[in-house]
Amino acid sequence: MRAVILILLVSALAVGCNYRKETDIPPPLEVPGTFSEGSEAEPTPKPEPEPDALPQAKAGPQAIRDVRWWRQLGDPTLTALIEEALRRNQTVRAGWARVQQARYIANQVRAARMPQIGAVGAFGAARNITPFAETTSLDATGSLPVSYEVDLFARRAREHQGAKLDAQAARLDQEALAILISAEVAEAWFDSVNSRVEVAVVEEQLDTDLRFLELVELRYREGLNSAVDVHQQRQRVASQRALLALSDGRTDLTDQRLSILLGEAPGREFPIEGKMLPEIGPTPAIQVPASLLEARPDIRAVQTRVEAEDRRVAAAVGARLPQLTIDFTPSYTWLRSKITSTGAFGGAPGDTTPAITAKGFTWNAGANLAVPLFDGIAGRSQIKAQRAVLDQLLEAYAETILTALFEVESSLVLERQERLRIQFLEDEFRLANITLEATRDRYRAGLSDFLPVLTALATRQVSELQLVASRRQLVSYRVQLYRALGGAWPAEFGEPEDD
Repeated sequence: MRAVILILLVSALAVGCNYRKETDIPPPLEVPGTFSEGSEAEPTPKPEPEPDALPQAKAGPQAIRDVRWWRQLGDPTLTALIEEALRRNQTVRAGWARVQQARYIANQVRAARMPQIGAVGAFGAARNITPFAETTSLDATGSLPVSYEVDLFARRAREHQGAKLDAQAARLDQEALAILISAEVAEAWFDSVNSRVEVAVVEEQLDTDLRFLELVELRYREGLNSAVDVHQQRQRVASQRALLALSDGRTDLTDQRLSILLGEAPGREFPIEGKMLPEIGPTPAIQVPASLLEARPDIRAVQTRVEAEDRRVAAAVGARLPQLTIDFTPSYTWLRSKITSTGAFGGAPGDTTPAITAKGFTWNAGANLAVPLFDGIAGRSQIKAQRAVLDQLLEAYAETILTALFEVESSLVLERQERLRIQFLEDEFRLANITLEATRDRYRAGLSDFLPVLTALATRQVSELQLVASRRQLVSYRVQLYRALGGAWPAEFGEPEDD
């Protein structure tokens, strides 16, 4: 019999020997040594700007050092809004609840590694009748059953480690969420600022159109042009007024969106008066792509989940190994009984013996060894299922890394190309001003009709709005770059208190 038990134990141990715990899961793909698009575009020589040209952003290069990337944009109002959102935004607050939930689940799993102690109390009264006597008794018992599973092959420990890693992953998800919310607040803030810049530009364009309308109407009254020119310019004024109404509507919508991100109902007023878009300097110093594995919390979260699933594979293997449970139950028993004779064997009926009382401490102890012998294919299938989940997470890990690399690369490419586009748009805007001045002078001198002026005016206004939109897009690409480079939850913010 001993030989059989020994053979079973050795076989069970052999089943568990095919698993080796992994820590610090390496990236499942080769990470390039450098980003392919990191160089700053060489600026082309520019002529002196016209008096009415829009200001050009100028700033020196700077390295990303602070995880609070929004401070790199140099806008104190934006800093205050993002920090307010990270404390009040409902999505962020719900994320902290998920973190707490994961931590409490880890505590629940941890409980299986501890002794289980209970308290049991019982009280009973009994009356028994036989042909010879009548017995009455009272009894009370109190016990403290203790049960402890000896974690012979660290199955419970692996389950606890997996749950703790899940909690760590939830915490990293919260950091990734904070980066996303801060980027959304920044985009909403700059949309609010830019919408007012657009309104100012459209108002200025409308004023210019009105001045041209006065000129055309004056020349019409003097018989120097036709009514068609007047109608065309009036149509232009109506079009600008429609565009101004649309721009005003966008201003209200951007403010409402910003209020929602800050956890408030729409209607809050923001100190935007006089604000301009930040000056975006050259691309900041960027570390090698491998640094994203540490800087991006979403990558670290997936890596942590891979390690957690690795522990669950170990726990599934451990479930097929012998399990040893130790039980110990100390008790205290009190018993009181008395016997009343029926007179069947002498003695007077109703004679009662003195009450007998017994009391004292008792205990029992034991150990239970369970060895799984045959469960069909349930245990092996459980191991394979956990390993399939692990393979799935490894692929997700690789995909997350590729996504992060793409986001940084695309942000660099788009920012560089947007800078070039701004240069060309500035040249176009400058030439549109020159063309408008030339056509206006020819029209005033009677050398041309109004159509070239109308065309030049429309071209200039479209070019100016494109330049405004392009500069707003450049700010957006810089925000996307900071978000793609990752960061961490600001330590001074702390975490919500656990009630």
